[in-house]
Amino acid sequence: PTDAIRKIIHVDMDAFFASVEQRDNPAYRGKPVIVGGAPDSRGVVCTCSYEARRYGIHSAMSSSQAYRLCPHGIFILPRMKVYEQVSALVREIFFEYTDLVEPLSIDEAYLDVTRNRKGMTSATIIAQEIRRQIWLRTRLTASAGVSYNKFLAKIASDINKPNGLKVIIPAEADAFIAALPIEKFYGVGKVTAARMKRAGITCGAELKEFPLDELLRLFGKNGLFYYEIARGQDLREVCPVWDRKSVGREITLERDLVELNDIMP
Repeated sequence: PTDAIRKIIHVDMDAFFASVEQRDNPAYRGKPVIVGGAPDSRGVVCTCSYEARRYGIHSAMSSSQAYRLCPHGIFILPRMKVYEQVSALVREIFFEYTDLVEPLSIDEAYLDVTRNRKGMTSATIIAQEIRRQIWLRTRLTASAGVSYNKFLAKIASDINKPNGLKVIIPAEADAFIAALPIEKFYGVGKVTAARMKRAGITCGAELKEFPLDELLRLFGKNGLFYYEIARGQDLREVCPVWDRKSVGREITLERDLVELNDIMP
């Protein structure tokens, strides 16, 4: 299908690890839950509940800093096996609607429902059904974005979080993108956003006005991607199969290592 007629859904579980913990322990509900390292360790926050986010806590923050911001928070070590089981159940729901499912992580995925198992014509209704089935089977909430390409669906899923749904139809895309702050663009990180602002680009409208050759000069091959998304163009397919390009594993050391011999095997 062409970019203009595709029906793409991005589903993102809400505060996934923390929500599982609140589901499994009623005493945690409505309270700031931080999943990650212990507050007296050098660990980091994996994720946290929305109650904890009100204190400025976020993923990748050190657990010790999270404790300083919210000393009455509930710190929980991750239970990855449980999260993986729930993720597998959610993925089963996705496949009831389409074979074109592209997981981005344990708690989010793209779905192409242009043609789907249910023969449904409305991607919005499919997204509503998927969110309802996730709630019925897991007692967890998910947010979803619906649009005609991956870029817009991804951004849309974050608009009405938590437990929300946002639809961006083609007729609305230009105005939506024009008003979008540049740091909200998927694919534009903090460093790139700062460079764009130095170049006078603070929103989608200003990005659209920037010449392609200047974007290529400033951002290399990514310049073409920025040029296209400013115009609501994103022809990337939802890919259920891809080649793994890397494997990563991180550990947090108990103390700073300053001598070269200390890091040698």
